Amino acid sequence: MIKARKQFSAYLHRRYSDRSTPKHYLNDLDMFIRTTAQKKPQDITSRDVDSFIEQQLADGLAPATVNRRLASLHTFFEYVASENGENATLNPVNWLRHRVKEGNYLPRDAADETVDKLFAVITKSRDRAMFSLMVGAGLRVGEVAQLNCTDLTKPTKIDDYARLLVRGKGKKERVVWITPRWYTELSAWLSERKEGSSQRLFLNQRQGGLSVAGIQYCLKQYCRQADIDISCHQLRHTFARRLAEQRMPVESIAKLLGHAKVSTTQRYIAGANPDLRDAFLQAMDALEREDVATSALPTGGSRAPRCEKRDPQLLQEALKVLEELPIWLQPTIHSYFKRRWRNWKPHTAPKLAAQLRNNLIRHWQTLIETNGLSSWDDLKRSHIEAWMQKRLESGLTAKTVHTEYSLLKGCLLEALELEIPLSPHLFRAKPPKLPTLLPRFLPLADSQSLQQTVQQETEADTFEAALDRAWFLTLFQTGVRSSELLDLRLGDLDFSHRRLFVNSGKNGDERVVYLTPALTASLARYLACRPVTDDDHLWLLADGSQLQGNQVRHRLKKWGAASSVHVSPHRLRHTFATQLVNQGMPLASVAKLLGHRKLDMTQHYARLYERTVKEQFETAVTHIEGILAVDWPQLTQNEPVAVPI
Repeated sequence: MIKARKQFSAYLHRRYSDRSTPKHYLNDLDMFIRTTAQKKPQDITSRDVDSFIEQQLADGLAPATVNRRLASLHTFFEYVASENGENATLNPVNWLRHRVKEGNYLPRDAADETVDKLFAVITKSRDRAMFSLMVGAGLRVGEVAQLNCTDLTKPTKIDDYARLLVRGKGKKERVVWITPRWYTELSAWLSERKEGSSQRLFLNQRQGGLSVAGIQYCLKQYCRQADIDISCHQLRHTFARRLAEQRMPVESIAKLLGHAKVSTTQRYIAGANPDLRDAFLQAMDALEREDVATSALPTGGSRAPRCEKRDPQLLQEALKVLEELPIWLQPTIHSYFKRRWRNWKPHTAPKLAAQLRNNLIRHWQTLIETNGLSSWDDLKRSHIEAWMQKRLESGLTAKTVHTEYSLLKGCLLEALELEIPLSPHLFRAKPPKLPTLLPRFLPLADSQSLQQTVQQETEADTFEAALDRAWFLTLFQTGVRSSELLDLRLGDLDFSHRRLFVNSGKNGDERVVYLTPALTASLARYLACRPVTDDDHLWLLADGSQLQGNQVRHRLKKWGAASSVHVSPHRLRHTFATQLVNQGMPLASVAKLLGHRKLDMTQHYARLYERTVKEQFETAVTHIEGILAVDWPQLTQNEPVAVPI
């Protein structure tokens, strides 16, 4: 392995001589080598890769990081295969099997208040200039370190922009512009900068060029002083977000950032969508005309990536319980369970692990005992179909049986991945057809009745009333799922831009929802009396413990009974979607707020009221008939009609 690594290193340095790619690839490879007891490359198996992934996730690494390291390993083994020619073995990194599910993540820009706190503690003109170029011109930290004095063209007028030549990734050059505000910081440094042997714009104490590590160290020290958490790359994201909020075209932002693909820029500005925000607030304002004073708002916490670790002991305990199943079935079930485990968020893993473990044992034990199975060869298509029919006859819905079949099919596919021969007829079993269900929203009268009840029940000047109104309005006026509600953190609140970051969405997706005046006021009221603890979860009870899902459901059930309305957290989500659609908000915009990847799903959530369809039809027909209006001739009996064309 050491010899192959050395050859791979030489190859990377030849191909990426001007980039940090070799360093990162080799670091990833070295981590893997330490887990394989110095095996030869041709002896590495998919099981070795499985173990590496499990260890990475147990250490709390994000799925994106794990997949990036898998990409490094895949490249290494492809290189080894190309060197071995006819004697090459298959690449042990199988993307279908090993890729960890990633969500759609929002950019990690910094709140404007956080940036202000940073610059408030920076006293050195050099450092103010460096970080000004990141937040004011969108430079990467490596680009700042490589700047030369000759790259800067000073403005000819006081209110003019300075021109800066930047060398980005892959030696790609671009021009950025520095506004007078940020050029003031840069010129302050230039007036103090001592001339030395180095042409670098930013110098260290030895008058040499400042390194990337040196810049990052400076920022870390300032963050400690300001009691904030921010990175150089977050300053670059902040630059992009500010431009997007001013509706600058994404192609132009991409040019300033040095992105070859606009899709990359879109990821940078995903959290800044002023058109969506305005459309949402306009729709909500039409629903409830209220003007709430929201002065002196709290700033919320510091938003940062969550580094939660999975408990490896929990995985081992679950696998131990699965040993109740027959030995011939255990390898497949264990492998399937581990694959699902990788894609769970740490805070939901205990609950999901227990559910999956119990379902696997129950379904497979039923199949085995009913049909006398002793190996994979004994399993027939008729067994699966009879099992589904029996589940339907027991009173389960078609949707529930369909979900259970999907679980069983996942195990069969896992067996194929493990090269267990299965009859293709097993995959021809047909699950029950799903009915087309209408959205489960609250009718307008019921919605209004529920809101009045909650308002009356939470009028009291107590902590419990403030908490209940705040989480209810968060559900009702943002459309978040109950699981997303309970996992909100202080840092997810951004009062300055009236938005809320949802970091624990389905499939790991992140999104932004927006705060109405009523919700903003309710959150401010709750935060003013929230217990002060080290726990950064948004919703805390008076004793400092976290709000639980059963408490939310119980309180909703109580309010629903008082207003004669059947309500649940998910029904509030359907109601939110339906109300926005009926206020004329485009379905694609509603989908963004709900976190749906497909518009079909949003259609299942929202339904146009009959009166809305009638109004839209009348408007359309009036417009059409106005365009097509003609003078029709008066008809007389037995007279032929001349139809205008």
